[in-house]
Amino acid sequence: MLVHDTQKQINVVISGVYAPAQLMEKDEFWNMLIQMNNVVDLPWCINGDFNELAGPSEKKGGKKYS
Repeated sequence: MLVHDTQKQINVVISGVYAPAQLMEKDEFWNMLIQMNNVVDLPWCINGDFNELAGPSEKKGGKKYS
């Protein structure tokens, strides 16, 4: 979404994401964001669900988090 800040007279890009939970698809997702960063020439805010853990305490069940 392109948002125009009328006070500062600038445009800002806002993106919402829902990242893949599968490990095999995560690299492709992050690489896509890196490529988009090379194209977007404005302040850019990305929000959403990145399906990443900040630490082992956030994980319950399944394989151990490394």
